[in-house]
Amino acid sequence: MKYPILSGDISVYIIILSAFLLIAINLLIASCYIFVKYKNKYTSGLYKAREEARLAVENKNLVLSNVSRLIRNQMIRVVGTNELIFRESSDNITRERALQIRSSLDDILALMQGVQDYSMLERNLIDVVSDEFDLASLIIDSVTMTAPLYRSKDLILDLSVDKSLPRKIVGDSYKLRRCLIYLLSFACKKNNRGKVKLSIDLKKNEGSRCTIEFNLHITGLDISLSKIDYLLSYESAVNDMIFSHSDLDLLDVYLASGYLRILGTELEITNADKDVFDVSFTLKTKSVEDEVIGDIRNAYRNGNRRRNDSGLRFKADGVRILFIDEKEASVNYVEKIIGDTGIKLDSASTLSDASALLSHNEYDLIMLNDALKTDDGIFYIDKIRSGEISAANSRIPCIAVTSDIKLSISESVSHKKYESFLLNPIDPETLEDTLIKLLPAGKIEVVSDYGLFPGIRSVDDIRKYSEGYEELYENAVRIYKRSKAYKE
Repeated sequence: MKYPILSGDISVYIIILSAFLLIAINLLIASCYIFVKYKNKYTSGLYKAREEARLAVENKNLVLSNVSRLIRNQMIRVVGTNELIFRESSDNITRERALQIRSSLDDILALMQGVQDYSMLERNLIDVVSDEFDLASLIIDSVTMTAPLYRSKDLILDLSVDKSLPRKIVGDSYKLRRCLIYLLSFACKKNNRGKVKLSIDLKKNEGSRCTIEFNLHITGLDISLSKIDYLLSYESAVNDMIFSHSDLDLLDVYLASGYLRILGTELEITNADKDVFDVSFTLKTKSVEDEVIGDIRNAYRNGNRRRNDSGLRFKADGVRILFIDEKEASVNYVEKIIGDTGIKLDSASTLSDASALLSHNEYDLIMLNDALKTDDGIFYIDKIRSGEISAANSRIPCIAVTSDIKLSISESVSHKKYESFLLNPIDPETLEDTLIKLLPAGKIEVVSDYGLFPGIRSVDDIRKYSEGYEELYENAVRIYKRSKAYKE
């Protein structure tokens, strides 16, 4: 008996190997099919879960932004009524209580600002918009805005600014201002009777290019460095620490860090001692002119006195303003604030009503709520500018009254349509400053200079008051030359 394998018959080997190879190929194809099928199913599940998570975060941020905007609108009555009580009352106790209410309202509005900024950062709605701006004014504004917070906690805020810093630089003034305000607020809110020193120095200057270093030296800060590092290192830490544990004071440093990343720099925080922190960042920019800042400490020390003055600052007899807004509370509030200035305020709740008024009257200024429910106010400005509604009113200044922080900053698509913005609830001082700036010079007379220059009766007084650097007060000099004291 002969066995094929032993006999060396090659054809049998080929048949057996082919069978094994065919089985292996079939198994490989089946395995690949199963792998691809389950991989696609698993991947599609991941994609679906990621998209659901993205939409959930986007919806959360949108809700936060909208809720903040709605709260701003509802606070108009509260802020307006309290401000009128403060201005009209002669009783010291009532005025003191109104000041306490104002301080609490400022805290709420600052929180609303933070939530809206957080929402915009999370949704990547903010881009860098570079422009020329006055660094001295930005520093003074930032420090002055946080000064009431420091006074309420009896803390010392020191300011040290390098006199050789360029006065006018190129950059995004809105984001830099918000960063300084957030960092100064952060240094105060968790401070236990310590001190805060803001130092701004010129580190490098090569032609028009310069590097500016901002440093915040804080003592008495009751917080651990590891907690701040965790907050800034992980995206989920924001929800865990800020929203889950109601530690909203830390939102300030998170927002400052986010804005700085957009500006192309990083926030550095060191903990030199137990309760001593150094918070710093550097800004690379370009100077516009050779003019330097000089000494701005006096401007900071005296820049926040105006708010406790209840007197009117100007008269504008014969001026007419059209205010387009559906909310009667807003119109009544503005009307009472400017009531004794001699300004005639006309109001319209719809754009059709506004068109009728514009076609029959000549105005000096238009105020327009950007969020009319029944009309689109943005495109209405184009009609006014083109003269389609009224040729006589085609060149008058327009102010947007808004509760949307994004619309009130320079990256707004429609920002070139407006001469200025007023953020709801409208701050009386900001309203007065805006009117003084935009109303025709021949129709306005400044009758009170309190807060800007107490006791000033001449431009020479301004020069002495500002220690030889009156350029910082160009606007105040311009206002003073319209004033009653100057004319007398």
